[in-house]
Amino acid sequence: MKENNQEMPIIPYDIYESPQELVVFLPLWGVKKESVCLSIKDYKLVISGERVQPIIKDNLVPLKESCYRGPIHQEIDLPPQVYFDKIHSKLSTDNTLQVIVPKALIPEKIALEVEYDSN
Repeated sequence: MKENNQEMPIIPYDIYESPQELVVFLPLWGVKKESVCLSIKDYKLVISGERVQPIIKDNLVPLKESCYRGPIHQEIDLPPQVYFDKIHSKLSTDNTLQVIVPKALIPEKIALEVEYDSN
């Protein structure tokens, strides 16, 4: 995706796993909490928002500007065996988004009863 002739960056992220959950960490420097939007689409966690220019003094002249500002968008594949309705997130004071994805526990073995059909 492109915006203002600038390639939209890929947001780096880390994923950790336990038997009960997946935890995703995304650094969101320059992104205000109000602009962050999380959704699920086709077994993907979709993160979007807006990275804004920090407030700088009027008399400062840029010598170099290589930090991306504008819309952000990241999609992360999720396994189908999660509780999609129980996914929650929090944004830390250092603007790292943490998304907790509870896993649906799949038993190794299930005993099933067989009914007798007398017909």
